[in-house]
Amino acid sequence: MAVKRWATLLLLGLAALGAVRAEAQRMTLLVYYSNPRLAADPTDCSAVVARDRSVPLAVGVAAAALQQLFAGPTDAEKAMGYRSPFSTATAALLKRVRVQDGTAYVDLHDLRAELAGATSSCGAAEFQSQVQRTLRQFLPIQRVVFAIEGQPRIFYDWMNEGCGPANGDCDARPFATSTQHEGARR
Repeated sequence: MAVKRWATLLLLGLAALGAVRAEAQRMTLLVYYSNPRLAADPTDCSAVVARDRSVPLAVGVAAAALQQLFAGPTDAEKAMGYRSPFSTATAALLKRVRVQDGTAYVDLHDLRAELAGATSSCGAAEFQSQVQRTLRQFLPIQRVVFAIEGQPRIFYDWMNEGCGPANGDCDARPFATSTQHEGARR
Protein backbone atom coordinates (compact mmCIF):
# COMPACT_ATOMS: atom_id res chain seq x y z
CA MET A 1 0.00 0.00 0.00
CA ALA A 2 2.82 2.41 0.88
CA VAL A 3 4.53 1.65 -2.46
CA LYS A 4 1.32 2.36 -4.36
CA ARG A 5 0.86 5.64 -2.47
CA TRP A 6 4.49 6.62 -3.11
CA ALA A 7 4.11 5.82 -6.82
CA THR A 8 0.95 7.91 -7.00
CA LEU A 9 2.67 10.86 -5.30
CA LEU A 10 5.64 10.48 -7.64
CA LEU A 11 3.36 10.51 -10.70
CA LEU A 12 1.49 13.57 -9.39
CA GLY A 13 4.79 15.31 -8.74
CA LEU A 14 6.05 14.54 -12.25
CA ALA A 15 2.77 15.74 -13.75
CA ALA A 16 3.02 19.00 -11.80
CA LEU A 17 6.64 19.43 -12.87
CA GLY A 18 5.59 18.86 -16.49
CA ALA A 19 2.88 21.51 -16.16
CA VAL A 20 5.38 23.98 -14.68
CA ARG A 21 7.87 23.21 -17.46
CA ALA A 22 5.19 23.63 -20.12
CA GLU A 23 4.20 27.00 -18.62
CA ALA A 24 7.85 28.04 -18.34
CA GLN A 25 8.29 27.37 -22.05
CA ARG A 26 5.78 30.10 -22.92
CA MET A 27 6.16 33.85 -23.05
CA THR A 28 3.77 36.76 -23.12
CA LEU A 29 4.01 39.26 -25.96
CA LEU A 30 1.99 42.34 -26.73
CA VAL A 31 0.18 43.03 -29.98
CA TYR A 32 -1.45 46.38 -30.66
CA TYR A 33 -4.83 46.84 -32.29
CA SER A 34 -7.11 49.82 -32.79
CA ASN A 35 -10.08 50.24 -30.49
CA PRO A 36 -12.07 53.46 -30.90
CA ARG A 37 -13.97 52.69 -27.66
CA LEU A 38 -10.73 52.96 -25.67
CA ALA A 39 -8.91 55.67 -27.65
CA ALA A 40 -8.66 59.20 -26.29
CA ASP A 41 -9.66 60.37 -29.78
CA PRO A 42 -11.92 57.78 -31.47
CA THR A 43 -11.16 59.32 -34.88
CA ASP A 44 -7.37 58.80 -34.53
CA CYS A 45 -6.66 55.80 -36.78
CA SER A 46 -3.11 55.49 -35.45
CA ALA A 47 -4.22 55.06 -31.82
CA VAL A 48 -3.58 51.50 -30.65
CA VAL A 49 -4.18 49.45 -27.50
CA ALA A 50 -2.09 46.52 -26.26
CA ARG A 51 -3.39 42.96 -26.04
CA ASP A 52 -1.51 40.05 -24.44
CA ARG A 53 -0.61 36.94 -26.39
CA SER A 54 0.85 33.84 -24.75
CA VAL A 55 3.05 32.00 -27.22
CA PRO A 56 5.68 29.25 -27.10
CA LEU A 57 9.06 30.53 -25.98
CA ALA A 58 10.90 31.78 -29.05
CA VAL A 59 14.27 33.29 -29.80
CA GLY A 60 12.70 35.41 -32.55
CA VAL A 61 10.37 37.47 -30.38
CA ALA A 62 9.79 40.11 -33.05
CA ALA A 63 8.71 37.46 -35.56
CA ALA A 64 6.52 35.74 -32.95
CA ALA A 65 4.79 39.04 -32.11
CA LEU A 66 4.21 39.90 -35.78
CA GLN A 67 2.78 36.45 -36.47
CA GLN A 68 0.29 36.98 -33.65
CA LEU A 69 -0.53 40.52 -34.86
CA PHE A 70 -1.03 39.43 -38.47
CA ALA A 71 -3.53 36.75 -37.38
CA GLY A 72 -5.82 39.61 -36.32
CA PRO A 73 -7.98 40.15 -33.26
CA THR A 74 -9.83 37.19 -31.80
CA ASP A 75 -13.63 37.04 -32.03
CA ALA A 76 -13.83 38.05 -28.36
CA GLU A 77 -11.57 41.06 -29.01
CA LYS A 78 -13.67 42.09 -31.99
CA ALA A 79 -16.74 41.98 -29.76
CA MET A 80 -14.91 44.35 -27.37
CA GLY A 81 -14.29 46.84 -30.21
CA TYR A 82 -10.78 45.90 -31.32
CA ARG A 83 -10.16 46.19 -35.04
CA SER A 84 -7.31 45.70 -37.46
CA PRO A 85 -6.59 45.35 -41.15
CA PHE A 86 -5.18 41.94 -40.15
CA SER A 87 -7.22 38.74 -39.95
CA THR A 88 -6.91 35.00 -40.42
CA ALA A 89 -6.56 35.76 -44.16
CA THR A 90 -3.30 37.63 -43.41
CA ALA A 91 -1.90 35.24 -40.79
CA ALA A 92 0.90 34.22 -43.20
CA LEU A 93 1.80 37.82 -44.12
CA LEU A 94 5.26 37.78 -42.50
CA LYS A 95 8.05 36.54 -44.72
CA ARG A 96 10.84 37.51 -42.32
CA VAL A 97 11.94 40.21 -39.94
CA ARG A 98 15.51 41.26 -39.35
CA VAL A 99 16.68 43.68 -36.68
CA GLN A 100 19.87 45.62 -37.24
CA ASP A 101 21.16 48.81 -35.64
CA GLY A 102 17.78 49.73 -34.14
CA THR A 103 15.82 49.14 -37.35
CA ALA A 104 13.39 46.29 -37.92
CA TYR A 105 13.29 45.28 -41.57
CA VAL A 106 9.88 43.68 -42.09
CA ASP A 107 9.59 41.68 -45.30
CA LEU A 108 6.02 40.73 -46.18
CA HIS A 109 4.52 38.23 -48.57
CA ASP A 110 2.45 39.88 -51.28
CA LEU A 111 -1.02 39.74 -49.74
CA ARG A 112 -2.15 43.14 -51.01
CA ALA A 113 -5.42 41.66 -52.30
CA GLU A 114 -6.30 40.54 -48.75
CA LEU A 115 -5.41 44.01 -47.42
CA ALA A 116 -7.33 46.14 -49.90
CA GLY A 117 -8.38 48.72 -47.28
CA ALA A 118 -4.85 49.18 -45.94
CA THR A 119 -4.02 51.95 -48.40
CA SER A 120 -6.75 54.37 -47.39
CA SER A 121 -5.48 57.13 -45.11
CA CYS A 122 -7.04 55.50 -42.06
CA GLY A 123 -6.12 51.97 -43.19
CA ALA A 124 -2.47 52.93 -43.71
CA ALA A 125 -2.34 54.57 -40.28
CA GLU A 126 -3.83 51.46 -38.63
CA PHE A 127 -1.53 49.09 -40.54
CA GLN A 128 1.68 50.94 -39.79
CA SER A 129 0.92 51.99 -36.20
CA GLN A 130 -0.11 48.46 -35.22
CA VAL A 131 3.08 46.95 -36.65
CA GLN A 132 5.38 49.69 -35.38
CA ARG A 133 3.99 49.71 -31.84
CA THR A 134 4.06 45.90 -31.67
CA LEU A 135 7.74 45.92 -32.66
CA ARG A 136 8.82 48.88 -30.53
CA GLN A 137 8.06 46.94 -27.35
CA PHE A 138 11.41 45.24 -28.01
CA LEU A 139 14.72 46.94 -27.45
CA PRO A 140 16.52 48.20 -29.47
CA ILE A 141 13.89 48.69 -32.20
CA GLN A 142 13.36 52.38 -32.93
CA ARG A 143 12.42 52.33 -36.61
CA VAL A 144 10.51 49.97 -38.91
CA VAL A 145 11.10 49.65 -42.67
CA PHE A 146 8.74 47.53 -44.75
CA ALA A 147 9.11 45.58 -47.99
CA ILE A 148 6.91 43.28 -50.04
CA GLU A 149 8.83 40.27 -51.35
CA GLY A 150 12.11 42.01 -50.50
CA GLN A 151 11.21 45.25 -52.32
CA PRO A 152 10.56 48.30 -50.11
CA ARG A 153 9.57 50.42 -53.11
CA ILE A 154 6.62 48.08 -53.81
CA PHE A 155 5.39 48.50 -50.22
CA TYR A 156 5.77 52.29 -50.11
CA ASP A 157 4.26 52.76 -53.58
CA TRP A 158 1.30 50.64 -52.41
CA MET A 159 0.97 52.86 -49.33
CA ASN A 160 1.24 55.98 -51.54
CA GLU A 161 4.37 57.12 -49.71
CA GLY A 162 7.56 58.36 -51.25
CA CYS A 163 11.00 57.00 -50.51
CA GLY A 164 13.13 59.00 -48.08
CA PRO A 165 15.33 58.78 -45.00
CA ALA A 166 12.48 57.53 -42.77
CA ASN A 167 12.12 54.37 -44.87
CA GLY A 168 15.77 53.89 -45.82
CA ASP A 169 15.24 55.50 -49.24
CA CYS A 170 13.54 52.23 -50.29
CA ASP A 171 16.92 50.48 -50.30
CA ALA A 172 16.35 46.76 -50.92
CA ARG A 173 19.83 45.68 -49.74
CA PRO A 174 18.82 45.12 -46.07
CA PHE A 175 16.16 42.69 -47.31
CA ALA A 176 18.53 40.73 -49.58
CA THR A 177 19.91 38.50 -46.82
CA SER A 178 18.75 34.91 -47.05
CA THR A 179 19.10 34.31 -43.31
CA GLN A 180 16.82 35.70 -40.67
CA HIS A 181 18.63 37.65 -37.98
CA GLU A 182 16.49 38.23 -34.96
CA GLY A 183 18.24 40.65 -32.63
CA ALA A 184 15.24 41.93 -30.73
CA ARG A 185 15.18 41.25 -27.01
CA ARG A 186 12.41 41.99 -24.62
